[in-house]
Amino acid sequence: MPLPSQWSTPDDFATLFKYFWHRDFPTNNVAVGARRVDWTIHIGLIVRSIGDLMGLTTRFERGGRKDAVLRSREGDEIAIEWEWDGVRGNELRKLKDHNTWAPSEFRPKLLRFGTLVSYAESSDFESSCQHVGKVWQGAKCPLLLILVTHEFAKKFRTRRDFKEINFFVYGPNGVQDLGSVPAAPWNLEGTRWPIQLG
Repeated sequence: MPLPSQWSTPDDFATLFKYFWHRDFPTNNVAVGARRVDWTIHIGLIVRSIGDLMGLTTRFERGGRKDAVLRSREGDEIAIEWEWDGVRGNELRKLKDHNTWAPSEFRPKLLRFGTLVSYAESSDFESSCQHVGKVWQGAKCPLLLILVTHEFAKKFRTRRDFKEINFFVYGPNGVQDLGSVPAAPWNLEGTRWPIQLG
């Protein structure tokens, strides 16, 4: 039996991503040495945790070398890419062209949605969102864009001071803004992080 339509939605993924992004954050407001690979691993752990809570199996480097695919018994449900260097690489095209895997009894099958997790300098935020909209036109499924904005900062090993995580769904009826949250847990009120970086 296929998953109910209200299960594993882009909203669900976005909500869980917000939670897991701040959990086990690879850096803190004192030790700022996390490298690019630490962030890549962090995203992989987030994706696997989301798959677990959605009751889906996580397959890494599947389906034409997608970074991950979340799969049910009926086949691929969500294809995911994450890219450190921004939205202008080939990841969007790979998601748009994803060939969904499914057992023969569940074919043909479409993805519930694709997900791209990427980064943009704050000054490039609008341009990045517009680029995603252009590339995603005519896609067979919606896209959840998770875009982390940052500004240059020497105090971090990656030279990125993360500002906000922004969530958008690109679908047949336009773009839906799911909101944003501070990217650094020490900028969230009521968390265990007692001080801000100076």
